[in-house]
Amino acid sequence: MRRFPTLTLVSTALWIGLVCPGLPVQAQTSAYQVVDRTRATTSAVQVQVAPGRATSISFSQTDETIAYILLADASRVVYSTDVELETGRAKTIFLRVIQPLRFPGATTAPVTNLMVQTIDARGQNRLYTFDIVHSSNPRYVGVQILPAIARAQPSPVVGNLNLTPGRIQTGLSIAIMRGYTSVDDSIVAKVRQLLELIRTENMTASEAAQSVGIPLEVLTELERLSQEEQPTRSVWRVITLEPPSSSQFIAVAKSGRIDKE
Repeated sequence: MRRFPTLTLVSTALWIGLVCPGLPVQAQTSAYQVVDRTRATTSAVQVQVAPGRATSISFSQTDETIAYILLADASRVVYSTDVELETGRAKTIFLRVIQPLRFPGATTAPVTNLMVQTIDARGQNRLYTFDIVHSSNPRYVGVQILPAIARAQPSPVVGNLNLTPGRIQTGLSIAIMRGYTSVDDSIVAKVRQLLELIRTENMTASEAAQSVGIPLEVLTELERLSQEEQPTRSVWRVITLEPPSSSQFIAVAKSGRIDKE
């Protein structure tokens, strides 16, 4: 039986950032700021950019492609797309900060805006406005637009649990450290996306879980992990196994153990 290291450098960084929030940990940067399409078309979305870093605005989760882009002040930021706009297949914009330029007759602003017009599979156009904010320490690597989110009724599965973002984040860090799942597993990315939806879209855990496609059993298990004082015997059995897949992690959520020798 091959033992699996219970603590990697990445999970150590996540744990340090969790118990010592005052310490700067680069791994704590969230992947994307996820924004519901309805909100993104009715109000300006803030996008933070920084020197030496690329920032993306992605429509890859929707059926839209980018038809037109207008950057109001091009003296400090340039943009490109994943494919040429003329192809009708562009879905992502990449922003980069440059040294300030002077354009005769042009005006500048500390916070400029980027306007993006898209077209979906049915031929419907949408107009998005993004406020470009310069920052030395951006919170996200980019913005991801999601389809309009249907608000779900609270689920009885989570009715008696205190599924706060803090508890879910704590449980996720513990699950990674104990080897229930790896930091690059797709389910980890979904949990982080769920946390962002709760914070930015004022969604319940049940609504966010439905939106990103996470079984509620996973969230309830993360909540339970966050309250554990001592690992159970079954937990220590799991630690000695090879890293489980997403389906095995869900099995842990449902049963509290993995039956594998």
